[in-house]
Amino acid sequence: MKKVLISMIVLFGITGIVQAESLTPKLCKDKVLEACKLIDAEGKDAAIVKIKDANGPFRFADGQGYIWVQNMEGNMIMHPIKPTLDGKALLSIKDVNGVFLFLEFNNICEESGSGWVPYSWPKPGASVGSPKVSFVKSVKLDGEILVVGCGMYDVTGDDIRKQFPDDEVADTE
Repeated sequence: MKKVLISMIVLFGITGIVQAESLTPKLCKDKVLEACKLIDAEGKDAAIVKIKDANGPFRFADGQGYIWVQNMEGNMIMHPIKPTLDGKALLSIKDVNGVFLFLEFNNICEESGSGWVPYSWPKPGASVGSPKVSFVKSVKLDGEILVVGCGMYDVTGDDIRKQFPDDEVADTE
């Protein structure tokens, strides 16, 4: 009986590892598109509650993936990992290479409706920047344009161009 129980625990443990979702550019893009559809269908306030739910579908890949929402004025509407950013003006924030990333998010949405923005940002707990790319898409609701985004580390603009040749990629590198 003990061997059966141990075998089941090992099997379920391995299954859990195999089923763990990896954070990929495709997953980032898919989740942003899903969040935009939710905002469009349910409205900003109702959607934001669901998007920031720590146990909901917009926190994924073992917590590495998440969705944030800002507006075209550059104010953070909702950031689930850093709620201290909520309500803050972010257009003046730049990375170590001088990229005004939140401005670039808005620019690519204004120009193309959606796209990828490469920049450098420290990983959690780090002090030096690492390559990061975010996919952003605009959604218009009741006259307000929101920018919905998701990013991941250790990906470059060239990586994105290879995987998504038809997508707009900001020239920030």
